[in-house]
Amino acid sequence: MKTSTLSPLTLLIVCLLPVSGTWAQTIVGWTFNNDQIITYAGGAKLTASNITIGPDIDTTEYNGAVEFFGQSGWPTTTTIDPNAYFQFVITAGAGYFLQLNTVTLTIRRSTTGTSGAGPQSWSLRSSLDGYSTDLETGTLTTSYQTVPVTLPTAFQSIASTVTFRLYGYNAQVSTGGSSRVVTDAINIQGQTPPTTLALQTLELIGTPTAGAVDLQWQASGFADGTNYVVERSIDATNFSEIDQLTGSGQTAFQYKDASPPAVSAVYYRIMAQQPNGNSNWSPTIVVNLSSTGGETGIRSVAAEGGDLRTLLHFAATGTYQLNIWSTDGKMIYRQVVQEQAGDLTQDLSFGTHAHGIYILTLSGAGVRTSREFIY
Repeated sequence: MKTSTLSPLTLLIVCLLPVSGTWAQTIVGWTFNNDQIITYAGGAKLTASNITIGPDIDTTEYNGAVEFFGQSGWPTTTTIDPNAYFQFVITAGAGYFLQLNTVTLTIRRSTTGTSGAGPQSWSLRSSLDGYSTDLETGTLTTSYQTVPVTLPTAFQSIASTVTFRLYGYNAQVSTGGSSRVVTDAINIQGQTPPTTLALQTLELIGTPTAGAVDLQWQASGFADGTNYVVERSIDATNFSEIDQLTGSGQTAFQYKDASPPAVSAVYYRIMAQQPNGNSNWSPTIVVNLSSTGGETGIRSVAAEGGDLRTLLHFAATGTYQLNIWSTDGKMIYRQVVQEQAGDLTQDLSFGTHAHGIYILTLSGAGVRTSREFIY
């Protein structure tokens, strides 16, 4: 058996506020009045893109100076076309993080034709997992519906950029109709806290053993009396508590899940409940209970002049992404590679950067792992 983890990944968690009640606000919104009007809360704390379309959609237009649609190219199949979507991008401003709670969509299909036209189904996905998982799905009718999509905890600490894609599929067109997905408004609720306060980190790894999963995590910056809640999921969205440990001076913790579910992959995360009432989460990791062979990961990183020489291992053939992050959460390098299963020596042109500690992450094929290095 093999573990494919998204860790150890240092998470910069800074002054995380409650994510419900009066703290939730619309931080960016799109409305359409023969143009795209983007409104922000908090000024330079974030930026956002215009709504764009995937390459398989033919055209976009504004209708009646109050709505926006993408026309033609929506698939008639009951599965998504990865190139048929609306896309919108949100980026944290310098010195801030994104804590995103909800995406609210006001959407419908076309009213043209004898009984309407366009996709009957929709899906919202994001770049955080390479658009591989539905954040939410639903049906489209000829009447507007306003749908709040609750985002999982992976959206609670984004130091750079996240891209959302709204897919339409299962299209049907009645006589005289035009296949369209139509939107009147899109809003994102959340916060943009600063990154200039005390640093807190949670690093979680998981290893499958005979009929069990061993979890280890490192915690720093948390007060004595913090409760560390072990949470488990089979779909990376719906988590349940399986145990709880209380910190008292130590920074290293471990827990054995002696009865993991009988599925191929299990997801884990740690929630740190602090004495002051704030709750923070580790990155979610996935432990693969059915794969064989060595785990995908970063074996070593060594600086050689302006380059980095990395030794990587890929458990499966696929498309992977290499990112380098500064310790304050800024992405300073990105490279996408298509690799076969096995070992690879990969040289990265890191260029001129200040000497110090950086973090290399490797993600793809359902895996995310990281390794600190000194440059």
